[in-house]
Amino acid sequence: MSFMPLSEAQRRDFEDKGFFVVRGLVPAETMAQIRDTIVSFVENPGELSSVLSEEGAVRQGEQREGVARYRKLEKMGRFNPLIWNAYYANPQVLEFVRQFIGDDILVKYDSVFLKPARKGGSTPWHQDIGLWRDDNENAFNAWIAVEPATRENGCLQLVPGSHRGGLVEHVIYPDSLHEELPRDVVEQRLAQQEVFHAELQPGDAVMWQSYLWHYSPPNLSEHSRIGMGAVWTDFAYAQRSPNAKEYLWVMRDGQTLPFPPETFEAPGPRVSSYTPQHIEAEVLP
Repeated sequence: MSFMPLSEAQRRDFEDKGFFVVRGLVPAETMAQIRDTIVSFVENPGELSSVLSEEGAVRQGEQREGVARYRKLEKMGRFNPLIWNAYYANPQVLEFVRQFIGDDILVKYDSVFLKPARKGGSTPWHQDIGLWRDDNENAFNAWIAVEPATRENGCLQLVPGSHRGGLVEHVIYPDSLHEELPRDVVEQRLAQQEVFHAELQPGDAVMWQSYLWHYSPPNLSEHSRIGMGAVWTDFAYAQRSPNAKEYLWVMRDGQTLPFPPETFEAPGPRVSSYTPQHIEAEVLP
């Protein structure tokens, strides 16, 4: 597979809009194999059932079965060489990442997102850095489509230029899935500008900055939507991380590292100066 160079248009979009899209980053046939692997894993997780635990997956409803039962599978990629090598440690993917964070790269976050047909829930508006509760401003974020992502089945929505406003304090409402941007602030912003709908085919990816506002609506269509999220960071940050965390090496000195990934344990204490505000007021519709 030949490398795709970062285009001037993509670099300009990353700086001005806070994101850019890469078409055909991973071959569609590889994504079809990954889809089959994910579905099979959910049905028969075996000794890796901890990936489906309450800590590792947000349940959408105890009555649901199979893939429809879960919203995400955290840390699945690091246990599967097909997924890991095709995405998180793929040299072609890392060629984009290294343009922004250098030649010593670790995976900070890996997760499979499941949005089943007619049942897939929404993910609220947020900034990734607002959920991490750290200062990892130059982390590089991406989401790749395993199945087609469309407006109908709940593709990502991004607010161009929202990364320029810095961190907005996240809050928790009574019905929040997790911390989110204040709903009145989002409503005001969306009244002023249109969002970008990241409609992607299998193997397409969208890559964005840590401060970018993004969201995905519920899936009310007849087609499921599976994708994989990733966050990469540089070794300099991992060494000084304020929170104890497990990072996984994928590139050292510009050289892609083999599976299984080598772990680096950040030494910082599990502390944070950021605490999300809890909102008791009536929830906006």
